[in-house]
Amino acid sequence: MGRHDLLLARVPAELAGHARLVVEWLVGDAMEFSELGQAEVQRLLWLDLPTRWTVSPAQWPQVAEATAQVLDLAGRPTLAVLARSDETREILAAHARSGDDGARAAEAAYVKTGTMPPDTDLLVWGSRHNGPETHAHDELRRVLEAAVVAGDYVPGTAGWRQRQQALTDRWLTTPTRLFDAQRPVDVIHGFRRERWSTTGTPARCVILGEIEPLLREPLPVPEGEPAPLVWLLDQIGQGVRLTQRGYLPPSIVKAADERFGWSPPPFRATREADLAPLLELHELLREHRLLTKRRDQLRPSARCQALREAPGRFWEVSAVAWLGTTPFEIRVGEIACAVMLRGSCTLDDLSALAHEAVAPEFRDRHGRLIPEGAAYEVVVGWFRRAVALGFADGRVGGLERSLSEVGRPAALTALRARAHSAVS
Repeated sequence: MGRHDLLLARVPAELAGHARLVVEWLVGDAMEFSELGQAEVQRLLWLDLPTRWTVSPAQWPQVAEATAQVLDLAGRPTLAVLARSDETREILAAHARSGDDGARAAEAAYVKTGTMPPDTDLLVWGSRHNGPETHAHDELRRVLEAAVVAGDYVPGTAGWRQRQQALTDRWLTTPTRLFDAQRPVDVIHGFRRERWSTTGTPARCVILGEIEPLLREPLPVPEGEPAPLVWLLDQIGQGVRLTQRGYLPPSIVKAADERFGWSPPPFRATREADLAPLLELHELLREHRLLTKRRDQLRPSARCQALREAPGRFWEVSAVAWLGTTPFEIRVGEIACAVMLRGSCTLDDLSALAHEAVAPEFRDRHGRLIPEGAAYEVVVGWFRRAVALGFADGRVGGLERSLSEVGRPAALTALRARAHSAVS
């Protein structure tokens, strides 16, 4: 006789089959019903039942009622109410319409409960969890559920999201038995870093595998850098009026050229169109929503102001922006950073290496392989941004190019952010 047979014998006959599967799924032979929290019941009914069970959508309401019957008999009436709730019924109906509708409904419901682990500056959760991230996410949901029950924060009240995020960061940075006394955030980042450096073409894996060990330790943040970007934002201040054609005013252009010597002497630019590094900085700030334009006024965005007040965050965002914006640009930028960390290189050689490492994974709009010329254009754009940001010197003689003193930590910062990203 199984240890739950007496309980199952009290379930109505028409639900007995579903009830047995519910018991096996929720507690099996290892757990007790007293150990269950709402997180396990939510996962079963809001996610697993519609996506992993071989039960038709027409039978989902019966499974939900079987779950409620089992939980009532096991002495967990609050969880039984969850199984019978309108919310559960609506989520299952959304899943029956489409998988995307169901996922959105479940996510919205999780957010309302206050038990869904939030994204923080420390970690952005992946849309699909893998390996240790799955275990961390599930355990943190139980921690947040306990916090809600204890009244540490009340979802929907003022300031509850900040308290939830603080609790999340504290749990992520506290060694836990779940991961053999390691910090959850370190385990998740380690898993992501390994996946990032071992995925893709053989050439990509070789290049990124060589620099992966450099990304395991925290990286120092150069103080006051990237200097050209910070300088430009200081010049813009609370806002400047653009020219009729939408360029920065001549006074800023002239001051930038005098400050950074971007034009060959004795020439000094007075038009933004004649000063390529300044154009790059302006475009980068606009592309990444650090500047906003309204009519002819250009001013820092709220996001920019928040980043500049967070130690290290503005530096990291600037380094990642260096890589580019499209998937192809970013993948080429990763290879360019990794190769230049090993030493100087010509742009021709750099684009050939990037093309071999990245291009086989992409196709153009006609379904053809990406030509090497496209990789070269991306590498040139990457290097122009490096010069604009102060990460490389554009005035060196010869064909060899290298990173500047702050370019090396910028490259490591960009690669580490990519390796630790949920979408790398």
